[in-house]
Parts: sequence; C-alpha cells; structure tokens
Amino acid sequence: MTASLIRILPDLARYAAKALTEKKLRSLLTIVGIAIGPMALTAILGVVQGYSNYVINQLEGLGQNLIILVPSANYDMSSSDIAFLRDLPGVKEVTPFYSLRAKAKQGVRDIDIAIYAVDLDVFFHALGKLRLEEGSLPPPGDTASAVIGHYIAFDETGTRYYRVGDVLTLTYYSFKRGRLIQHSISVIVAGVLAEFGNAFFVNPDVTVFLPLDAGPKLLGMKKWSGIIVVADSPAYVENLTKFLREVYGERANVISLIEISKVVASITAAMRFITIAAGSAAFAVAATGIAATMITSVMERTREIGVLKAIGFTDAEIVTSIILEAILMSLLGSAFGIAAGVAAAYALSTRGMVLQGMQVVIRAPPEITLPMIVKTIALTIVIGVLGSLLPAHRAARIPPAEALRYE
Repeated sequence: MTASLIRILPDLARYAAKALTEKKLRSLLTIVGIAIGPMALTAILGVVQGYSNYVINQLEGLGQNLIILVPSANYDMSSSDIAFLRDLPGVKEVTPFYSLRAKAKQGVRDIDIAIYAVDLDVFFHALGKLRLEEGSLPPPGDTASAVIGHYIAFDETGTRYYRVGDVLTLTYYSFKRGRLIQHSISVIVAGVLAEFGNAFFVNPDVTVFLPLDAGPKLLGMKKWSGIIVVADSPAYVENLTKFLREVYGERANVISLIEISKVVASITAAMRFITIAAGSAAFAVAATGIAATMITSVMERTREIGVLKAIGFTDAEIVTSIILEAILMSLLGSAFGIAAGVAAAYALSTRGMVLQGMQVVIRAPPEITLPMIVKTIALTIVIGVLGSLLPAHRAARIPPAEALRYE
C-alpha cells in the first residue's frame, strides 16, 4: 500500500460509508445475511464450551483421584475385594458404599433424593470441593445421623426447611418376593452441605450422606452398591483404571472421573469442529451475498467510477474503496451477529440440559470469551474481503471514457 493511498484512507472510508447509506435496504439485507454466521458460531460455541467447562470442573471437583467400581448384577463385592484393592500400588484409601434413591419431605411436597452410606471421612477428604456449611460429620458408629445436601435443607428460592438437629424422614422402596415394599426411616441432621452444583454419580445438593454402618443397620441393605478407590494422586488413576478393568472384566464397571473429563473435552472439540464446519456454510452464503451486492453496486456506479478515474483516482484507490465498503458491512454484520448470538446463547443455557435417568438438570452459563469474539470478527472481515475482490477487480478495469458514456 503506497503512502498516498494510506493518506486518503479516511476519505475512502467516508466514501464507502456514504455508498452504503445510498442503498439502505440492500445494504441492510446484506448485513443481515452476514450476521447469520457470527450469530451461529457465537451461540453454539458459547453454549457448548459453557457446558463442557461446567461438567469438567464438576468432575474435577468430585476428585480427580477417584475410581469407582460398580458390580454387575451377577457379582457381589466382598471384603476380599477391599483387601485386594488396598494392596495395589498407588492406592491410598478404599471404601465400599451403599446407595439408593428415595424421597424426602420439603414442606408439603416430596423431592427426589439419593442416599449414600459410605465412610464419610474418606469420602469427604477425597472430594476437594465438598464442604459443610454448618454442623459436622456424624461419627462412624452413629447410624441415626446424616449430612444433607444444600437443596434438601433449602429449596431453590432459599426457603429453609431443615436445620442441624432436625429430624428428616426418608421414604424408599424395595422388592421382596416380587412385591414392592415401602420403607420409612428417620435421621437426625448433623450437618448441611454448602451448595455444590450438579455432578455425575453423586449430586451432593440432593443427597443424604450416612456413615457406612447405616447401610445394613438402617437401610437393611446386604450388598454393597460399589467400591470407591482413592489413588495417591491423579497420576496413578489411568494405569489403575486399565489394570482394574483387566482384572474385573465384566464383573464390574470401572469408572474414572478423569477419563470422563477427557471424553467430555474430546466431544467438545468434535462439536466445536462440527459447529465451525456448519458455520462455514453460512459464511459462504455471506460471501456470495457480499459479492452480489458489490457487483450490483459497481454496475450502478459505473459512471461515478468513471468520474473518479477522470479526476485522478487510481485503480488501487477504486479497489480499496470497494473493499472498505465490504469491510464496513462485515463489521456491522459481525457486531449484530455476535450480539444476537450472545443473547441466543444465554436463552439456550437457561433451559438447562437434562440427564435422563439421573434426575439431574444442568444449567451452565455460556462461555463467551474475548478470543472467540475477536476470531469471529476477523473471520467475518476475511469473508467480506474475499467476497469483494471480484467486484473490486471489475470496478478497477472500467475504462474512464466508457464509464463516462455509461447510462
């Protein structure tokens, strides 16, 4: 770009802006077409990244060094499994657990909850982000006391239903000789958890945690629901998981939260690629729209371009003015598209993502970052420039004499 061209860039920009205002409706329709691509990218990528970050953070909050073994229907875990797991290198703690679904009263309504009977000291030490808001953990032998989740003590509006020392009644069902039997138990609230957020396997906000002995003594459960293995550090988890899967085969499912985090990250990357690929179609349409608009504009302004050339405008200056016009439309389109995409992303995220079969609804804010916005604007400008190259080249080739005679 020559020095003379740089000097007149502000004048060329004003000329390009004036050209847009002369054909308002056509320019507006082109800008709307351009805005579709940035809107789609911002909305979908923002929502996908928001949910991905939320899930990964929650999984990491549940303990990056946790491995969970859940027995198959034809295998019962026993003390020999505990002894075997404790002797493995890299294993810090092992605890069995009992779990079941239940209902609890919250005023006049029933809410769905989970009950976990587990070694509370091991479990709470392993879960770094899980903390008590008030009260304390019941001692191991106290099968009548429990720690309850935040949204059992409070509802979503903040209304309080249970405090430390209150009695909480739980209702659950079991099958015996083909008959469905209802059970009701009462526990004393020893502690209330701070709000955690939805998570996989355990949703602490709607869970009642009991000491391990409460499984057989209070809940009447004879079989462990699974075993939690706590590794010395996350570095041991991958090898331990592979080894345990080889040893147990189909007898148990071996689940690592770190592995799930990696799967979520890879799925997010794939969805990001698909979104960008689909968005490319919208950008291709935008480039075509810009080209069509600019070609029409060049044809309508043929005489005007001839006058500009006659008074001394160079081909480079004519090309620059056409490209600047496309860049201005791209900037306006990206601004409107990104604004609409942000609004759409927040609207989509408020609906939440339902995890079927887990009674969990995840609501995560979209992840709208500055690098994403900058890349979207840059991509839109590139598309605008590409779409304007042919019309700009055509405008530069118009001979001044023919242009002045053009009607």
